[in-house]
Amino acid sequence: MIKRIMVATDGSDAGRRASDVAVDIARRSAGSIIAVYVMDIYRLAHLPGYATLPGLKDKILELMEDEGQMATDYVEARSREAAVPCKKIVSQGSPAEEILRVSRLEGADILVIGSHGRSALERVLLGGVAEKVVLQSSIPVLLMKG
Repeated sequence: MIKRIMVATDGSDAGRRASDVAVDIARRSAGSIIAVYVMDIYRLAHLPGYATLPGLKDKILELMEDEGQMATDYVEARSREAAVPCKKIVSQGSPAEEILRVSRLEGADILVIGSHGRSALERVLLGGVAEKVVLQSSIPVLLMKG
């Protein structure tokens, strides 16, 4: 039975849509939500001046943390409205790997994630977090297209 529903969100429209669906599943199954936002710290190393400009690294990490709090706050608010327990997690790392790690650690029964619907070329050039999660997850994944 589906009791522990994990939603990976980035605060985007697709992420909010995935969050709404995850909360609805949790409400219908008398389950709980695990809301996860991953700060992609590996992309920061490619930013010009990231390592050399004083304070830039800390400011960017602070902004990412704030974005993660806002994204998971949205899920928490929707969960509260539906009377569904919610645990919020903001972590750092490679998004796909971290989402998979947290899903195993938290014992999630299903993972809900939004997709931005990139083209095949964009996925090759940028990589697709949702695609990697779908291909590597050991639990069912519900992919919500944006």
